[in-house]
Amino acid sequence: MNTAPVERLHLFFATETPRALILRRVARRLYQLIGWDRDTDAFTPGQWLKKEIQIDACRLSPDGQHFLYVVTGAPYRTEATDRYTVISRPPYFTALALFPQGDFWQLGGVFLDSRTYWIAGDHATHDIIGRDDDLERVFQGEPGKGCTTGLRRVNGTPVELTPQTRRRLLGGGALDAPRSGAGDGYDTQGGKLYRRAGMDLTPMGDFSDLAFETVIAPYDTRTRSAPDAPADWHPLDGEGT
Repeated sequence: MNTAPVERLHLFFATETPRALILRRVARRLYQLIGWDRDTDAFTPGQWLKKEIQIDACRLSPDGQHFLYVVTGAPYRTEATDRYTVISRPPYFTALALFPQGDFWQLGGVFLDSRTYWIAGDHATHDIIGRDDDLERVFQGEPGKGCTTGLRRVNGTPVELTPQTRRRLLGGGALDAPRSGAGDGYDTQGGKLYRRAGMDLTPMGDFSDLAFETVIAPYDTRTRSAPDAPADWHPLDGEGT
């Protein structure tokens, strides 16, 4: 019986720019991020992660500048539980913000726009990294006069939603769900990406031969005792990040 892991590409598209992101699943606990400029079809191999990711909880911001992903089944640490949500800058996994989330039914979050996001668990879930300076987190409260969604900023003022975001949010649909396989004019087979036109497939990229390597995010400014060894503990240390 063939028990080899099935490689798969999960596609995420920015809604405001030509940016896209490929989350490549090589094995149950081995993933790689690959940046994709759809204007030029240029691909940028990024970081790897040796943990389990909940694919359907991942989100790409509308401008493609930030990626939200959920790790489950991680080794338990005091600083982070075995389940947490991370915001990074693609194509890297290194955390700008990390929210421990012990409740399996309250994982992940959404981008309301390119600079505003909401995390499940609200005030009970705290960021333990604190480097998402160019983003703003909002919180869910009770709907009321002047705030029909219940979404408010830290100072209590209502969050203004665009008509499109309001329809999608209140309609219960995913704001930026991943695409895997056919859709949006693209298709995937294993580690290969194709452009689809009807029944015709045109090869765009084959990522099957990309092997694990240690990659340090350019925005990772932590103090290091050696070029490839962070001195301060981080939940993703030893994972190529």
